[in-house]
Amino acid sequence: MRNTLGWLWGPVALALLALFVVSDYDLLSTNSTYSGLGKYDVARFGFPALAVIVGVWLTRHWQWLLVAGALGVLVRVIEAQAHFAMYRPGASGIIASIGVAGTVLIVIGALSAAQDAALAALVIGAQVLATLFRGLDWLDNLAFHPAGLDLALAVLALAGGVLAVYGVRTGTTAQPEPMSRRAAVVGTAAAFLPIVLEAAGNLITLPRLLATVVAGAVLVLCTAGLTLALGRSALLTTATAGFVLFAVAAPVNLGMYFAGGQLTTYGSAAVIGLGFGVLAARLGQSAVVAAAACALLAIVMWTSVEVTGHYEDMVQGGLGSLIIALAVAAVTSSAATAATEAIDLRALPVVAGPLLLAFALGFRAVVQLFLAYDKIPYQMPERDYIPLWTALAGIAALVLTALVLVGRLKERPPAASAPLSR
Repeated sequence: MRNTLGWLWGPVALALLALFVVSDYDLLSTNSTYSGLGKYDVARFGFPALAVIVGVWLTRHWQWLLVAGALGVLVRVIEAQAHFAMYRPGASGIIASIGVAGTVLIVIGALSAAQDAALAALVIGAQVLATLFRGLDWLDNLAFHPAGLDLALAVLALAGGVLAVYGVRTGTTAQPEPMSRRAAVVGTAAAFLPIVLEAAGNLITLPRLLATVVAGAVLVLCTAGLTLALGRSALLTTATAGFVLFAVAAPVNLGMYFAGGQLTTYGSAAVIGLGFGVLAARLGQSAVVAAAACALLAIVMWTSVEVTGHYEDMVQGGLGSLIIALAVAAVTSSAATAATEAIDLRALPVVAGPLLLAFALGFRAVVQLFLAYDKIPYQMPERDYIPLWTALAGIAALVLTALVLVGRLKERPPAASAPLSR
């Protein structure tokens, strides 16, 4: 059976279009997602968690995960247009959760099919692009996804899943190496990590801010423990990738503001950033590109606002596009660095899926200790904490640089010992 890794990009790319229909607005948020447990949160957390569990145990059938995920998204799109659950309490939320679970299955299925860091980088970068293209929660994102476009994207995603099934059935693509049993067990536990943030926040009897910070610390520790169970080599790269995803959130929000929230202004820059990340993974230079992107992002954030002018003076599309391109390249490349280690451990769907996201959520909750968004009356509170976000991007650059140096030392052949003289 011939090598058909290149053929996989087509079905996977089509299936990933579903993310542009049901994207996670909170993926690039700078505020903690902790909001307490509500009446219908069993469905809100339960369906995505169930999707993770099903996905990590059925990675051999990745093509059917793509099909099932696309069907879930299609159900969500149809309900959004037909509103057949509008007057049933909780029903619309349950269907929305089914859509989210569908995207989870697609991501895990796509990561299961990926046998190289470049395709994994595409899968991870597509999640960031989906959030950017649909718009963050402070934008009028309805203008970004008209009904006809949503339906077309869902149908194309389903076509990608069907094409993947056809490829496997006809032998056009080989079955990927199965994920290890240990990784499946870790993935099952990782499915419940988002619930840790909510449960800990409700159980800890402290003021809301401190409870959020403590819950975030607990989430980081739990995620680190699960990652360590897979292997020490995966811990630092996965935690770093999660830290980068968290650290670029404020620059992305500011970049979209600088671009006036216009998709035509920043959209091409986001795609270019994704392309750089995928190319870096293909060339085996993911850590180098991620370190450079984070360093440049920190420099741009600091010089453009703190040195050359005030926040209000910087509303221009070129600056916003540059920030977004650097942020997407940083996330994609750092995730590809983690994917390289995960592939060797046969744990890519777990490492680049729930564990990476859990690290980002945990770091975001911990940093709330230094933020006071509730005391800022205007729409863009990130502007008052630009030095903090600049420092976080700089820290990410330093850690990634250290990873590059350590990798170079490991690749260096040992020096030949000098012959003993008589």
